[in-house]
Amino acid sequence: MARILLVEDEPLVAHTVRRMLEKAGHQVDWVPSGQAALERLGEAYDLVVCDLVMPGVSGLEVIRQVRARGATPVLALSASVSTKSQEEALEAGAQAFLGKPFEGQALLAQVGRLLREGEGA
Repeated sequence: MARILLVEDEPLVAHTVRRMLEKAGHQVDWVPSGQAALERLGEAYDLVVCDLVMPGVSGLEVIRQVRARGATPVLALSASVSTKSQEEALEAGAQAFLGKPFEGQALLAQVGRLLREGEGA
């Protein structure tokens, strides 16, 4: 079981993602903003799943802060699936990117891959 921080400002999306991850056996802590995520970064997480576009502190800033604090893998989520959005997320430090809407299996596959890679780090 992995401990995952979910950073998502849309409650319906957060509920859906959280339910999928918990059903797969993970412990999920959800925060609805980038600022709330920054306040939780002192805690130990195996993975951060982070929306890019949020009011206030952006997902890109959250990703940069996660990266500055260590090697916790990050999966970026965004409704903007442009090449620019993907490049920005990866340059900020995300290891993977999923465009919204996404299939549950795609989410679980990315999460599994990142967790496996994180174990080898």
